[in-house]
Amino acid sequence: MTGLQKSGRQSPRYWPSPAVRSWLFGLGLLATVLVLAAMGEAGAAQGPGGEEEEALAAMAGPGRKQGRDGATASGLSLEAGGTAVAPADVSGAGMAVWRDEFKATYDTEHVGVDLGYTGSHYDFSKTGRLPFGGRAPFGDLHRFDAGVTAKGGLWGNVGGFVGLRGGLGYERDPGGGFDGTALAGIVVPLGSRWAMTLGGGVSVSKVETQPVAIAGLRYESGSRFTADLGFPRTEVVWRGGEWWGLRLTGGIEAGQYRLADDNPAAPDGYVSMLSPQAGLWFDLRPMEGLSASFGALYALPGTMTFYRESGSRIKRFDVGGAPGGGLRLRYEF
Repeated sequence: MTGLQKSGRQSPRYWPSPAVRSWLFGLGLLATVLVLAAMGEAGAAQGPGGEEEEALAAMAGPGRKQGRDGATASGLSLEAGGTAVAPADVSGAGMAVWRDEFKATYDTEHVGVDLGYTGSHYDFSKTGRLPFGGRAPFGDLHRFDAGVTAKGGLWGNVGGFVGLRGGLGYERDPGGGFDGTALAGIVVPLGSRWAMTLGGGVSVSKVETQPVAIAGLRYESGSRFTADLGFPRTEVVWRGGEWWGLRLTGGIEAGQYRLADDNPAAPDGYVSMLSPQAGLWFDLRPMEGLSASFGALYALPGTMTFYRESGSRIKRFDVGGAPGGGLRLRYEF
């Protein structure tokens, strides 16, 4: 018996070490983020965007709205940031973009309100390969978004949420560029660390009306690790300490804009931009309430679609993938 026990103690271990298992788990999460972001290209709305904010807020549960740095926020927060994406291929031409973002959010236990502005600045190259007489189809696009989300308990441990969003996107004249989205869903706990979110709604704009789906699975392990896997947004957060952390993200950059009356592609018409994106962010919290995020991005292949003033489609262009980066600052009061 002693010999058998001794032999058992000396038997080789084929299971990977804890360090190797951690790396494999992290690579698996990264693959999940990229796959879910790619899936969004086929299923995301071509017009209004922003429902990913309701999805993350709902997954976090009542009174626990999650900020972009992974920290749980309650009260007033202000956020500013910018992202840049290298030129992507559009029918042989190049399209680079820089975005400025500003957002204010007020969150209570059961209600959250947000108001934001995004300015997108496009730089087209080799415009002669586009069918617009050698001109760029647009330069600067502007978008304002506002939303309200109500969430709370329904029965037992099951929670629910309802969200309304409105947006205004335009090139120069804001008239006629309105759109909106209505959402509702439930959050079902699956044990002490897991929760499932299911919901949907409808997105309405001048060019189309279509359904919107929300599906997510949330895993939370103490205060260090959180994973929100789903659609339309995926976010995996690991907090290495009180002042720093890492995030993997996958989501959809989408927006619809009213074009100017002298636009070469669609005078008085519309353009709808869609770009799934994956990112790796390094979050810093240098002081109480203040956080900064530095990120490397990759914009997956997307689309650029033009519509007439009546709402009928003119042409859809495929947009290739391109790398990028970003910086965000957030202050919570």
